[in-house]
Amino acid sequence: MSQPRGVLTLIGRVLGAITGGYLGYVALRGSRLLVQPTVRPFLPDAEGGPSTPGDLGLDYEDVRFTTDDGVTLGGWLVPAARETRAAVILMHGFSGHRLPELAFFVPWLQRRYHVLQFDFRGHGTSDASMITLGTRERADVAAAVRFAESRGLGPLALMGISMGAAIAILAAPDLPVAAVVADAAYAELRHPIASRLRASGYPLAGLGSWAIVAAGSIRARRRLLSPIERVARIAPRGLLLIAPREDSLIHHTQSLRLYAAAREPKELFLVPGAEHAGAYTVAGAEYERRVLSFLERHLEAA
Repeated sequence: MSQPRGVLTLIGRVLGAITGGYLGYVALRGSRLLVQPTVRPFLPDAEGGPSTPGDLGLDYEDVRFTTDDGVTLGGWLVPAARETRAAVILMHGFSGHRLPELAFFVPWLQRRYHVLQFDFRGHGTSDASMITLGTRERADVAAAVRFAESRGLGPLALMGISMGAAIAILAAPDLPVAAVVADAAYAELRHPIASRLRASGYPLAGLGSWAIVAAGSIRARRRLLSPIERVARIAPRGLLLIAPREDSLIHHTQSLRLYAAAREPKELFLVPGAEHAGAYTVAGAEYERRVLSFLERHLEAA
C-alpha cells in the first residue's frame, strides 16, 4: 500500500507546483495589466463623436487641479443651463477617459446642474500615474470636490460609470457630497478580474483573481479596496445603484450585494437588456428620469 500512496503524494506535489507556478504567472502578468494598463488615447470612441463640450453646443471651461499627493488632473467645467449652484461630478471607467460620458450624459445633466468632468490619474489628459482603481483615486475625487467648492458650487453629487462608479462609492464617505449615482459598479474588485480571466479562457479564474488583486496591492504599495467595504458609510447621503441586467463583465448581482449592504436612503434601478455600461443606451428616457428625479430629491433637499 505504501507504493501507491507515495505515487499519489508525488502526483499531488507535482500538481501543486504546477498550480502554484500558474497562479504566480497569472498574478505577475495580471497585476501589471491592472495597475499599469494600456489606456485609450484621448479621442472620441465613435467617428464624429464630440471632442469637447463645444462640439455639442455647450459652453465650457478647460480646468486643471491638483491632488494632495501632487497629481494634476485635466477636465472640463460645463455650466448649468439654469440658475443653480448644484453640480454633478461625472467620472469615467477603467482605461478610458471623459469623452464617452460627455457624449451620453452631459447634455441632459447640464440642463439642470453644473457638470464637472475630469480624467482620473493615469488616464486622458491627466498626469501619468499608477492606477489603483480607487485606493489612490479617492484623492482625485477629493480634489474635484475642492475645485467645485472653490467655484462656489454645491451641493454636489458624484456620478460614475463602471470603475468611476466604484470609486464614487469608495470616495463618498469622506467627502461633503449629498448623493452618489453608481452605474455598473462592482462590489468586489476581484469580480470583474475573474470575469476577464474566464472570457480569455484562463482556468481557476476565482483563484487567479485573488492572486491578481494581492499582487496589484504589492505593486501599488497600498491595499486595493473594494466598494463593498465602504458602501454602508455613504449614508446619510443618497445612493442610486444602476444595474445593467445582462452585464457580462460585472454581473448585476454585484449591484444587488451593494444595495443589500448599503443603508438608507438607497435606490436600485435594474435595466433589463443592458450590457456593461449600456444602461443609458437601453433605458434612455427612463434612465434620465430616474437619475434626475434622484438628484432633485437629494441635491434640492441639501
